[in-house]
Amino acid sequence: MNMEKGYVSAALIRPVIENAGLRCFDQLHAEDDSIQRVVKQLKDSDSRIPVEEADQVISTLIRKSGNEALCVHPPHKFNTQSSCQLQHLFLCSNTLREALYYMEKFAPLLSDLLEINVTRTREGTIKVKLPVADSAYMSDQRHRSEMMLSVLLNWMRQLCGAKLRILGINLPYPATQYQQAQGQLWNATLNYNSGECAILLNSNALDEGLHNTNPHILNMMKREVEEQYRKLARSGSLAERIRKALMQEKVRLNANQQEVAGYFHISARTLNRHLHREDTSLKQIVTQVRLEMAKQMLTSTDDAIEQIALNIGLSGRRTLDRIFIKEVNLSPAQYRQKHRHQVAAAVH
Repeated sequence: MNMEKGYVSAALIRPVIENAGLRCFDQLHAEDDSIQRVVKQLKDSDSRIPVEEADQVISTLIRKSGNEALCVHPPHKFNTQSSCQLQHLFLCSNTLREALYYMEKFAPLLSDLLEINVTRTREGTIKVKLPVADSAYMSDQRHRSEMMLSVLLNWMRQLCGAKLRILGINLPYPATQYQQAQGQLWNATLNYNSGECAILLNSNALDEGLHNTNPHILNMMKREVEEQYRKLARSGSLAERIRKALMQEKVRLNANQQEVAGYFHISARTLNRHLHREDTSLKQIVTQVRLEMAKQMLTSTDDAIEQIALNIGLSGRRTLDRIFIKEVNLSPAQYRQKHRHQVAAAVH
């Protein structure tokens, strides 16, 4: 069984169960205690299930249904009983751009393994990118990616209707045995082994006028989702969430405590209290992120060390030298040289 840590929202799993059919779902009650526990949690679409238990339920459903493409489900009709708060906010958005902004910001409500980044290529194509795990080709990872993509495609189609044009879907794994069914169910061209997981859209799709939601209703939905997100930030590792937000450039490296706290919809005092409990501070987290970024730049580019220091928001090379010597016991130049020696030795 996959022992990856994390959680998956019931809102991601319920459409897979609908796809499997009630007969398969009823058979889950005869399974072991851990699966029965998940079945109970699935009654609340906003509940979060440990990822290893979610994987177990999905693999059991695939086995019982005999359908390897179970997570590649077609668009489902909107069902109030199996919808979650984030879905309500997504579908109340006035444009797809606004909806994707909320999805980027609040994706951890669906899974702490889900990070969504919306980017634009030079040609003007919009990419809605999902994370790619090192083991993307493994069945558990593949099914989880398909489950997340299916839900996202479904919500986008519920919001945009026939106006939505999917240019393609990039997948990080090889072509599947069910590739023909996968293309038909998602109604899109699939690009396997692409190195990324992304939905490709025409840029015009972002700003199509969809509907004008009453601003009071939209604000009410937003407050409810923000409250959920606030509770999530309090219950999990806030330090890890801050690190991810900094690495993804969703929060500036030079952001002050008020800005960081505001991003997570908590006060600066609450932020400090939680970080103190986790035996760290915002300054320590930022330093570690800068160190991580600098290491990556030192080993993957030929940029001058002075430039790398400026790129990560430091005043110059001397400051970066000081951080490296304190944390790594090597200067940046020594770290780069050591890495190059290791690569050369591995080649020979």
